[in-house]
Amino acid sequence: MNTQAEVLKRNIDNMIMQENQDGLNEQERFIMQKLMRERYQLEHEAKHENSEDDSAGK
Repeated sequence: MNTQAEVLKRNIDNMIMQENQDGLNEQERFIMQKLMRERYQLEHEAKHENSEDDSAGK
């Protein structure tokens, strides 16, 4: 089963490869930036949840 973070990472990686090979048009760059922001936000939320779990366990 793929988590949302894994799917985002794979999509971003694919877009980066496409950008390196052929370049991205304006719409594709916008989509990639949106995916990167979403991934960053998910990672930040996960770290925040983990720190709350650690604090509650003490």
